Amino acid sequence: MSKNSTRARDRAVRVYMAEHGVPLSEARRAVLADAREAEQPVAGPWDGFTPTERRRWEGRKLSDLATRQELRLLGEVAAELGSCMYALDVLRWGDEPVVLCDPDAPDDHVVPRLPRCSDRQDQAWRARMARAFCDIADDLLSGKAPIARCHAEDLALMVAAHKARELVQQAKDLAGDPHSVDPGGQPLDAAGHLAHWFPGLGRVSLRRTDAFTYHDLEEALLGEAEVYLLWDDDQGFECPDHPLGWSVMHEDMRAERWFDTFATTVPRDPERGFPADVWPQLTDHARRSLQHEPVWLGAEAQQPDTPQAATGPRPGGAPSPGTVLAANFMVAAWRQQVLTLIGETMYEQHRVWPAESPEQVWNLDGRAVLSDVPAIALAQARRLMPDTEAGRGQVMEIYWARPAPAGHYYPPLWFRVDVWKIEEHSSGPHDVPWMRVRWADGSLSGIAFTDVVAIRRPCAQDLSPWAPVTGELKPMPTLADFRRPEADDPDDLPD
Repeated sequence: MSKNSTRARDRAVRVYMAEHGVPLSEARRAVLADAREAEQPVAGPWDGFTPTERRRWEGRKLSDLATRQELRLLGEVAAELGSCMYALDVLRWGDEPVVLCDPDAPDDHVVPRLPRCSDRQDQAWRARMARAFCDIADDLLSGKAPIARCHAEDLALMVAAHKARELVQQAKDLAGDPHSVDPGGQPLDAAGHLAHWFPGLGRVSLRRTDAFTYHDLEEALLGEAEVYLLWDDDQGFECPDHPLGWSVMHEDMRAERWFDTFATTVPRDPERGFPADVWPQLTDHARRSLQHEPVWLGAEAQQPDTPQAATGPRPGGAPSPGTVLAANFMVAAWRQQVLTLIGETMYEQHRVWPAESPEQVWNLDGRAVLSDVPAIALAQARRLMPDTEAGRGQVMEIYWARPAPAGHYYPPLWFRVDVWKIEEHSSGPHDVPWMRVRWADGSLSGIAFTDVVAIRRPCAQDLSPWAPVTGELKPMPTLADFRRPEADDPDDLPD
């Protein structure tokens, strides 16, 4: 230490003693602690990256990607989307799959803006997705780069940027509409509308042709551009056994893996929690799930979770429910197609928008797709197919894609069966929830949840008789099939 620095430290110690009236030893400790804190590197916009990755961004300014006001607007929009998702999408549907009954996403709902493969998740998942929007917003509003730590934040950043572009265009349309009603009766230009909607934004400039487009920001910071391919997809593209999906991304993109932390980023603080006004309103299952949520660092490409995968014990020591994930990407695709058809029927035939609850959908439509979360799928099945007195079951119709030899599949068919019992664990070597059913000939067998596409109340139409198991065995699609477009097979579509 140089003489000058030593003298400066001694002066600081004397000043500290005079100001605080403490002994010399305590003053020295306090000044030394302040000096060490001052030596710590100043927080920068790229602190979300690991040290190795952060070095690649040294010398680059966040202002190279977007202006201060563009970042501010993006942060405000992300925070608003997070709040709306907490207030509406998280609490309305509880733990059961979301049925979308509107072809256009309303402004205040976020779930319709997400890829459809997320519709079958539970409330805990939606709460974490809402928090992803808030995490991105916190980064932006604190002057940091919106570094997506996982696929969920990638999607949150995309949705927020798209919404911000919508708002800018809406402001321009209002400014050019002579019939629009302006706040306070005064005409406003596009910048004035934006400033009115977001008071903290201040006056903005829209003279640049690329203002508020966020092209540079998205191109630089999005972790996986291929995640765009999940939107509007109902072909099971997110599943790692999908030939085309795996050839493009080499990663398990199912919704339950969206929160795996990227290898180039630092995990978020696991103790950051959830809004105090939201937490008490969550279901018991959601709170238990969120209290034990994992944090993964450096998650790599995963092979698909299969019914053969082992399941760990619950915190209390009891075995966890086995997997209910689709047996293959075809079953996942059919589940989403039926869920979409249910929403279209509610909208077109029952004039319902939006659906108020899972009970309303079941009462009006009589069809349901089970959750991809084991505990919720079991609870759904027991609620919709309750056990009756001994010797009698519950007559139901199961849209079943029965197991096929490796490399093949059977298209699902509606089968009318007598459901005798819902079993949480299989009796075989693989832990898969299943249901005991009786067929028309009186024989008893089991149907694994991994092969169930949907269920419904028995209908009057002669669509699903008590019939023997039939169906044409077909080869599983390969990458070559997806590269060669063919006409849709009407026999493969659900009723």
